[in-house]
Amino acid sequence: MLDEAKRKEVALEYCRLMNAGDLDGVLALFAPDVRFEDPVGTEVLVGREALRGHLGAAIDAGIEEVPGALTAALDGTSVTLQVSGTMGVPGAGRVAFRLVSLMRVNGEGLIFEVRIIAGQSDVTPVSAG
Repeated sequence: MLDEAKRKEVALEYCRLMNAGDLDGVLALFAPDVRFEDPVGTEVLVGREALRGHLGAAIDAGIEEVPGALTAALDGTSVTLQVSGTMGVPGAGRVAFRLVSLMRVNGEGLIFEVRIIAGQSDVTPVSAG
């Protein structure tokens, strides 16, 4: 079980590495059998290798994440992170998004579950001017 500050550090490191385009670094933050649902209600990806394509596509799309409020739970594993940002989407150009990420971090500091909460109204086109 990690303390609240360390869990929050892991969540922020995820954003930092995504913004840096460091796919291997991001994948190293995850437990080998991680469960990743982005967004909630879609297919759950299981395992680091299943994430490679998903997170790699976001990095290739020029994702820029701006971390917001972090909240840790008393369960010793959970932390939520509000995120806003922009990324390219084929056929839509650049879009702005906002989401809440629920991450669960094990005692070794590895993320073993992620659930991204975002809906269609949380993604909007970025104006060209």
